[in-house]
Amino acid sequence: MSETTMKQHLIIPEVIADMVEGAFGEKSALLPLATLDKTLMGVPGDTLKFPAFRYIGKAEEVAENGEVSPGLLSADTVPVTVKKYAKAVRVTDEARLSGFGDPLGEAARQLARAIDHAVDDALFDRLSDAGYARKYPVTELSSDGVADALTLFGEDLAGDKVLITDARGYAALRKDPAYIRASDIGQRMILSGVVGEIWGCQILVSDKIRENPVTREKQYFILKPGALRLVAKTQTQLEVAREASHMRDTLYASKHCAAYLYDASRLISLCQFTGLEALPRDCGIKSAAKGAGKTALVIPDGMIAPAGYKWVYVLDDLAPDKGSFDTAITGTADWQGNEALIATGGKIYIHALMVNRESMKPAKTITLLVEEG
Repeated sequence: MSETTMKQHLIIPEVIADMVEGAFGEKSALLPLATLDKTLMGVPGDTLKFPAFRYIGKAEEVAENGEVSPGLLSADTVPVTVKKYAKAVRVTDEARLSGFGDPLGEAARQLARAIDHAVDDALFDRLSDAGYARKYPVTELSSDGVADALTLFGEDLAGDKVLITDARGYAALRKDPAYIRASDIGQRMILSGVVGEIWGCQILVSDKIRENPVTREKQYFILKPGALRLVAKTQTQLEVAREASHMRDTLYASKHCAAYLYDASRLISLCQFTGLEALPRDCGIKSAAKGAGKTALVIPDGMIAPAGYKWVYVLDDLAPDKGSFDTAITGTADWQGNEALIATGGKIYIHALMVNRESMKPAKTITLLVEEG
């Protein structure tokens, strides 16, 4: 072997950075379904605001010469904080100069995979931002549950769709007569890793599907391409630190980007409630004063109860949250809307609960101080 140090033996940061950037997304499950936006590269600031589109609601019948009520296309903007994802790998001179294998290429692939993993987690976390209206409650994942949940897409059923489930859910689906094997999907497969199809949804198995100990929910997701967006602030950046005392180089790779839910109408959550969640006081639900002895229970649009559930309330002088999971609650009144007046009767607290319409068993609870006067 020649002892002359050639160009291929040297670490050229720009070349390695291009290799990492070129491999970016290859090991990500969700990035192929997300829109990659590079328009903000070089724009200053670490907190960005993006439009988040929401469904404007179905058309209404309007009488002759009647006024058409406009829907708001962009209900709000979403502030997203840019995050830095970074990883380092160390290469010794012996490994780099030995001529065996491709240590620099392998380092680039490992760095790309590490960043893919972090970005994939960030995209997955954003799937929970759609709000209760995009949740379809189920007791367990099943073929019938998927078919029924698809009704949340309304008439917009056509097009590519991916169902993300865990191994247990996949085992249940593959036993159903409607299941289509991956080998029968052929060229219709929209991303690697697809293991089958059910009701037009290509199935992807992920360990990320598990119970959330805080929300007490287990969510399976159906999403269409374009529901998620990844805004890149930089290309992959790479720096090399030389440690002459150890005759080795450390390669540091980083990527600045922001993941967010762009279009909630392209997402459905098959939600399994696994326990009673005590909602935090800053969740947006509040008691609003409406005059002497009067209050209103205000529930944000994003927390309107999903199909098969409703909000109820109880007035009380006791502070502890009401309700117990899997036990019907009694003595409640139905929530009639944010403007509906509630006579407080001198009570100090208002307990709000989201319950199953049929069983009256609660899934969410919160206690608020009554605001009146």
